[in-house]
Amino acid sequence: MCLVLYAEEHGGEQRGQEDLALGCQSRMAEGGIVPPHSAKAPISLMLRATLEHAFTPDKLNELFGRVAQQQYTRQLTFDSIVGLLLAVVLRVQPSVHAAYRHGPVLNTSITAVYAKLNGVEPAVTEALVHYSGTTLQRLFTFWPVRRPDPVPGLRLRTLDGNFLAGTEHRLAPLRDSGAAALPGMSLVVRDDRTGLLTDLVACEDAYTSEKSLFERVLPWVQADDLWLTDRGFCTLDYLAGFAERQAFFVVRHHAGTDLEPMGPLQARGRNASGRVSEQRVRVRGIRGQALVCRCVLIRLDQPLRDGTTEIRLLSNVPPARASARTLAEVYRQRWAIEHSFQDLTEALQCEVATLAYPRAALLAFALAVVAYNVLQVIQGALAHAHGPKVDGVLSLYHLALDVASGTHGQNIAVPPEQWQVFQEMPAEALAQWLAEMATGTRWQRYRKSPRGPKKPVTIKRTYRGAHRSTARVLIEQKG
Repeated sequence: MCLVLYAEEHGGEQRGQEDLALGCQSRMAEGGIVPPHSAKAPISLMLRATLEHAFTPDKLNELFGRVAQQQYTRQLTFDSIVGLLLAVVLRVQPSVHAAYRHGPVLNTSITAVYAKLNGVEPAVTEALVHYSGTTLQRLFTFWPVRRPDPVPGLRLRTLDGNFLAGTEHRLAPLRDSGAAALPGMSLVVRDDRTGLLTDLVACEDAYTSEKSLFERVLPWVQADDLWLTDRGFCTLDYLAGFAERQAFFVVRHHAGTDLEPMGPLQARGRNASGRVSEQRVRVRGIRGQALVCRCVLIRLDQPLRDGTTEIRLLSNVPPARASARTLAEVYRQRWAIEHSFQDLTEALQCEVATLAYPRAALLAFALAVVAYNVLQVIQGALAHAHGPKVDGVLSLYHLALDVASGTHGQNIAVPPEQWQVFQEMPAEALAQWLAEMATGTRWQRYRKSPRGPKKPVTIKRTYRGAHRSTARVLIEQKG
């Protein structure tokens, strides 16, 4: 995907940055990679180059042929479907039908396109996300680690569930129901070192419980992982599964999980949320199993929105490796995956209301995860080029907006054959090229705009009539 060329004039600082980018691109143009004027759209250029490197048609079709059990390829290839749906999740096109009309010419009908989408198996969807995480993670090995591990030596991985929003009632069995039509749910794993969403469990049944999916999650667990999850995963199946694989966990306690105290509750000081205490406990399962671990109790200074005043965390990290206050701070980082879900919804289009079939909806969500991972790579390149001041302050929304608004222009400006060089480029060369491009990019354009804390509402609203004229209200205010 590529961005449209910017024609407006900017200040001296921006012209200097763009001149540097033009110089980089001029050198690359001599090698036949891209024309110099594409430096006006560096983010889109970097995204397209990364997509061309990691997701070539041959690689996508090979993945589909290796994983798919029921579907087969006749005329409509898997890479064509991925291209159409990527245009939708990147908000380049509003719908699959629009992408079909305005995208590359396909020698099939729109009915065949929807039939292909509706039949993509969840195993293919999961394999696509795993492939993106594995492939894009290699690029980060050529840059310094973006953030240190909160517990030294343990790789933090966050697990959380996401339920897709209701779709339009397009299917005949749904049309007589006013209830929301839920197309499915998924479990997502986030790697804290890179920010990538590395794995996905796709479930067609939206009523699937997170607790029942432990057998599909545990194969991802590796030694010296630190798994961070919410209370929906607080079962002995998960906790014992982590421990058996020589991994560690920090899990919020669920009231349905029985705890047997094995010692007194000891104070461990304070953190930013409140007073911290700790004791050893035994977790018991419904089949009589047991696991001994630490229970960290946080008595909050301010209640949560639901009125909760205490948070209990279970962990098997030894005290010598992490104190109770450290574990409490680790749990505070669970917001990172929640922000990822928010970016998938607002910056990208992970929930396509017109895709009512569960398999099509889950594939759209998975491709939004893939696009999110590519944008994380771009943020990593910008952080590597400009230093720590950039890491954590970039807005994925503005990055994605830049891509969506300029794709049509650059697709016209850059011939398809000029992108082929990235397909054969080694990962180390691409990482170096992305860092060079990031050096000439004015990153301030994509920074977040944080707001201050919300102020309590003290004005009592009055409701008089169905509407009011704003102009007359302002005139009355001026007297």
